[in-house]
Amino acid sequence: MIICSCNVLSDKQLREAAEEMRADPNGKLPTPGAVFRHLGCRPRCGGCFPAVIDIIHQKASEEASEKEPLTEPVKRSVKR
Repeated sequence: MIICSCNVLSDKQLREAAEEMRADPNGKLPTPGAVFRHLGCRPRCGGCFPAVIDIIHQKASEEASEKEPLTEPVKRSVKR
């Protein structure tokens, strides 16, 4: 589906670009502007930014949920 009509970018293109950027060992969660630059274009009207942000965060959330927890859950005793 086309997300950015100014640059004719699809959700697939944006998702793949964000994934490539995060694959970099120093990769951080990219900004919409960084994703556009990675694709060789620049944002114009910015109307697609909310959707681009959702795409970036959706994949990051999926990756975070796939990782194992860093610590064991804390067991608390209940005083009676």
